[in-house]
Amino acid sequence: MERVLITGANGFIGSNLCSYFVDHSYEVFGLVRKTSDLHFLEGTAVKLITGDLTESDGISLPSSIDYVIHAASLVIDDVPMALARQNILDATVNLVEWLERNKLPLKRFVYISTCLVLGHRSLNISDENRGRPAYGNLSYVKAKELTESFLRDKHRENGLPVLILRPTDVFGPNDRTSSMRILAGIESGWPTLAGTGNRVLSFCYVGNLAKACYLACQMRGKDGAAYTVTNGQEVTWRQLMGYFQLRMGRQQRIFVPVAIAYVLAVFMQALHALVPSFEALLTWYRVSKVGRDTTYDISRTREELGYEPDQDLERQLESIVQWYVREKSGRMNRSRGR
Repeated sequence: MERVLITGANGFIGSNLCSYFVDHSYEVFGLVRKTSDLHFLEGTAVKLITGDLTESDGISLPSSIDYVIHAASLVIDDVPMALARQNILDATVNLVEWLERNKLPLKRFVYISTCLVLGHRSLNISDENRGRPAYGNLSYVKAKELTESFLRDKHRENGLPVLILRPTDVFGPNDRTSSMRILAGIESGWPTLAGTGNRVLSFCYVGNLAKACYLACQMRGKDGAAYTVTNGQEVTWRQLMGYFQLRMGRQQRIFVPVAIAYVLAVFMQALHALVPSFEALLTWYRVSKVGRDTTYDISRTREELGYEPDQDLERQLESIVQWYVREKSGRMNRSRGR
């Protein structure tokens, strides 16, 4: 069995990668912190390793690993630059330097970056056709850009077999950042659809990202190259929210214009700055995503990686709803058990 190490194994993307690679007959090691919530990994044949990538001496990995999929990352809007560098760039530097010191003969190092390094709010975005900068999320994007540059330098200087994947907005089971908040908002009666809802979002189902990672570990694609990963289909906000509203038995009757949503976002972010315990459900960045169409060109990903995305959107959205129902029930049971 080939061996793969997945960092951030307890998180949304990491836990889905662990399940996918276990199902595809890999021996899977998952790197997690001591304080990590591990319930997404319950019942899986993942061998857990405890460590903290933000500490240069906080890493101890198996001496024989074929592949590393570096999924660990801080994902927060408006994150301070120092915190973004520590948890994105510095964590990657520490991991790569440990691998170099211990001379692990990796076949491939797969780094999960973000499509936002190419911009957003434009059509057919690629390296040659950039979108608009992601204002409101610049520290996160800048840290990802610096990390990509570091890894490419390592590839040129030392032959690090790195392949970079740039997923778009990733949705799927275990997604507490977007999917859970959206469904909880719908269930609470919030008008989650702003404007007409006819703008196209850059949708990527987590299973498609896992497929791209698998192809990278099958040595598809080129070392040192970066590939954008999406569902390869146009998905509107109305399709997304409409399906969730239908499944949650809620009908949206109030439609907030995008301009008003911006005003609410500014108010919420200002209140969060004054009272950090207040969570700003709307941010300038989140609202900006619904105001313009955003699509990415994945022709290189298809051609060089051999990637063909699953486009069964209804099945994908249904899997998110079913996970949300199970997760909510599990939280209630865990709360009663305390």
